[in-house]
Amino acid sequence: MRKFFIIYLFLFSINFNLTAQENEFNVGINGGVTIGNIEGVSSMALGFDANYLFDVFEGVKFGPSLNFIYFVTQEENGINPDAFIYLPIGGSIKFHSEGDDFYVALDGGYAIGISPEGDNGGIFIKPMVGYNINENFNVNLFYSGVKKSGPTFGYIGLGVAFNIFGGNSYYSL
Repeated sequence: MRKFFIIYLFLFSINFNLTAQENEFNVGINGGVTIGNIEGVSSMALGFDANYLFDVFEGVKFGPSLNFIYFVTQEENGINPDAFIYLPIGGSIKFHSEGDDFYVALDGGYAIGISPEGDNGGIFIKPMVGYNINENFNVNLFYSGVKKSGPTFGYIGLGVAFNIFGGNSYYSL
């Protein structure tokens, strides 16, 4: 019985290692300038992204995503309003062709409002185009928006992401 357990554990670890090479676990940071309804109180936004993408079929990956958006507010008429903070939770899909370093991706879901003033959040969307610098790093240009019942809070920005399961064995599990 112990031999079967050791064999099973060995095969499972090989399978996990092979699967990790095909999948992507990306973490990144981004920043940009605000557009739309939030321009009056904020001129820039900062963000953090994390997603885990599975191969659906050749050239397409899909998986869960988690984002963090911080709209930096600016003082107006001696009043400095609280920052607008969102925690978007949803999914991510990435399209790329074999051998091409460019890709197109889309994050979407619901943005939970975690601002001190009690903002209740809204629908989140983040289309992007990117370029793989190497197997571990990529840069992307994107629009990120939170559509609420009234205004839409959005920004256009530039991001950098790191693939934890990149091609170098040093970074893979």
